[in-house]
Amino acid sequence: MGIPRNVLTFAEANGQMDLVKGFRDLYNHHTKKGEYDNTVSFEDKNTKLHSAIDKSIINMMGFSADNTNFARNTTNYRELAFAVIGNLVDSILPDTIIDTFGKFADVAIGGYGDSFKWDMRPSDLLTVTKAGNGKRHAFAQRQFNGVATLIPENHMITVEEDLYRILAGKRNLAEYAVKIMQAMESEISVDLFTVIDNLYATIPAQFKEASWGEDAFVTLTQRVAAFNAGSRPVVFGTKLALAHVVPSNVIYNDKLGEEYYRTGYLGMFKGTELFEIPQKAMWNSSTYAMRLDDTRLYVVSTGVNKLVKLAIEGDTLSYTDTAPNANANLTQVSTVHKRWVAGVISNAFFGILDV
Repeated sequence: MGIPRNVLTFAEANGQMDLVKGFRDLYNHHTKKGEYDNTVSFEDKNTKLHSAIDKSIINMMGFSADNTNFARNTTNYRELAFAVIGNLVDSILPDTIIDTFGKFADVAIGGYGDSFKWDMRPSDLLTVTKAGNGKRHAFAQRQFNGVATLIPENHMITVEEDLYRILAGKRNLAEYAVKIMQAMESEISVDLFTVIDNLYATIPAQFKEASWGEDAFVTLTQRVAAFNAGSRPVVFGTKLALAHVVPSNVIYNDKLGEEYYRTGYLGMFKGTELFEIPQKAMWNSSTYAMRLDDTRLYVVSTGVNKLVKLAIEGDTLSYTDTAPNANANLTQVSTVHKRWVAGVISNAFFGILDV
């Protein structure tokens, strides 16, 4: 997808293209995904990007380097800081979601007030009728496309910082950007699979398997393929869930065993590709719980209408307390707002296998 147009417009107008590129490199380095410069340490990149963001904000305010401390003491500095952070997040959020979930999720980016709607094409084939030579027509059939819409919902992240740390330049803006990006990516990831799990009760019994077994695996993948007009399915699951997908009575050969112990799961089983969903932590859990189901495999045909739709609306917005002394302890509070929603909008058949 590349850099969104709104990000390009903001970055080019304020001379921040180097910030956008630097943040992409820093985030890829942090997550060890995508391309990044491995000749520079993550710590050095983090420090340099923070300094570059700080200087960029001060330049946008029209101050010189000699007035840095005065600039940081203004509300405008804090508002611009989170505006820049929001722009950096917007620069890579869509690509990050597409790279991880693009095989089964369709990501739509729009402005405020845009309509997010998708056509739902019929998934069934036309019926073939055997008839005598004297008949003009068989059973008449018509197919219609349906239309479904999604309305994005607002999500917020509120952070608090000491005024002293802001004045001293100790609040690492690059680190804030990375953490906000990770928090949004994690929440969206959970949303994408939650909307599938919420449909479990409504899935026909023939597209659910209650326990792991090789026959159950093949039966389900075969049925999903057949009812999606032959489109070969793939299987998604967390690493722990995928680890159950192994032959029951076959001794691992060197190649099979090497792959399993190297990646933690097999990349292909019985002709079906397997893909790992990165597990997400439940940060507010006192028991260190995970957020994705480790006992569930999702069987999805990626060649037909993608199962899940994700709508991301508008720029990332930020709001900051207008006065430095708004709070008695001089802490500064800022909130980042982002609108998105996920939903299952597809006539494609899919299956769920509990392991």
